[in-house]
Amino acid sequence: MDEYTKDLYTMMFSLQTLQNQGITIRETVYKSLDKLLLWNKESENSKYLELALLHMQAYANMGFALDEENKTIREILKKTGKTREDFFPKGYLLGKRIKLTKSQVRGMIGRWRPSRDSPMTIGELVDDIIRKVKNHEEGRYIYQYHRTDVTTKGDIEVYELVINKDESYFYDVKKFRFYTFMEE
Repeated sequence: MDEYTKDLYTMMFSLQTLQNQGITIRETVYKSLDKLLLWNKESENSKYLELALLHMQAYANMGFALDEENKTIREILKKTGKTREDFFPKGYLLGKRIKLTKSQVRGMIGRWRPSRDSPMTIGELVDDIIRKVKNHEEGRYIYQYHRTDVTTKGDIEVYELVINKDESYFYDVKKFRFYTFMEE
């Protein structure tokens, strides 16, 4: 893994943990971009623009769309010669935008069978996710699948659904994969 990919991975992980403090990813990224652009103007140090581009790529890789109407984003794109299309998710750390339908939500989840520790059926799990997102039920919801033959914690599937007033996303912890939702 090259250094850029490591940095991108680290940035995505850091952004994902913000919700533990009730801070939205969007708010943090956009405020960070404002500061990085300001510091670039004050110091004329291009490293701040490189870091801004990394923030933008991490945000896109998590499945979020960059707002082209945002003045700061337009200015960063202009200064760097980049376009919004340059930030389509890259590499294997992809986020994905999915429709809030049973089949698309089901596609986010690996193998799943009810057990003593995880009594929901896959259908109930999918319905639970759709209901919570559609009703904007703010919170952090953890779903775990323990196979009956689990021997190590690495064999446990963990998913996290995060819903707050500005955004919602689903995070596959084991695969480090993010999904954002498009309502029908």
